[in-house]
Amino acid sequence: MLSLRPCRAFFSALMLLWTAPALAANTEPRQAEELPPPDPIFVSLEPIAAPIVDGGRVDGVLHLSIVIKAKSADDAAALGKNIPKLRAAALSAAIEFARLWTSRFTPVNVGRLAAMLKTSVKRADNAVDTVLIVKVSAREQ
Repeated sequence: MLSLRPCRAFFSALMLLWTAPALAANTEPRQAEELPPPDPIFVSLEPIAAPIVDGGRVDGVLHLSIVIKAKSADDAAALGKNIPKLRAAALSAAIEFARLWTSRFTPVNVGRLAAMLKTSVKRADNAVDTVLIVKVSAREQ
């Protein structure tokens, strides 16, 4: 009867020789790529949570994260000093949207929400170009 031990040892050595160049190919030190600086015309706000009211009771919460795009870098610097006023405008628009158009059982109409936010935030400061919704969800409390 033929023993498989020599064959097993031969194939193990062959596999080791075959994979050795692949293991050694990735050992060179590399320079970390530099990330580009953030675009100065964008101003991010803290996440907003607005109650979803249905039938006189709180049914859930509308969570959203937004970024405001200014018309220029100078306008963005001015907006950075005006964040509480912009956040209050965005919160009032989010509460109104949650009251009229949101349920925790249906998808959020992001286009309508963005339009309401843009109108409200632009009214608070004319240097706002647009409002970008980064994250949105409607959930139970």
